[in-house]
Amino acid sequence: MPSPTIVAVGPVQFAWARTATDRRATSSALLRRLLVAASLDDVTYRECPHCGSTDHGRLLTASGLAVVSVSYADDLAVAAIALASDAASIGVDVEADRGSQPLLELTALFAPSAPPTIREWTAIEAVVKADGRGLRIAPGEVRAERSSARLPDGERFDVLDLPAPTGYVISAAIRRQTAG
Repeated sequence: MPSPTIVAVGPVQFAWARTATDRRATSSALLRRLLVAASLDDVTYRECPHCGSTDHGRLLTASGLAVVSVSYADDLAVAAIALASDAASIGVDVEADRGSQPLLELTALFAPSAPPTIREWTAIEAVVKADGRGLRIAPGEVRAERSSARLPDGERFDVLDLPAPTGYVISAAIRRQTAG
């Protein structure tokens, strides 16, 4: 794996690296590196909350001391973590930058409203990942603004625009821990 770029934004530590072959192996290596940097000797695994499968579904840590997420676009793998004391969940999404024009191929998902821009789309995907239901939530029902988003049930998420390599857009969404 080429040397990754590691950045901290608020409570989120994230890393990206180019990958020539196996994006899943690259993202796993990035997660391990982030967990070690956070002084966590931890492993990640997948678990689908609907069927229990470990072939797909949300990424979790064995200790529960951190929340994690990964995303891919073209040859770029991205991984993100936050300590569980700072976030109940996290989602990250990366896409190739397509400028500020609406994504017309998503018109049907958002009608009668206008489709999102690539920045808005990465925020929406990060939110539905952080929620854990993914695209079982209708993307057009996610209300994303510059630094926050709300699901139809009123659940709120912080949205972060993360620094990205040239040609990409990366967003993260965090569900904050609640007191009590």
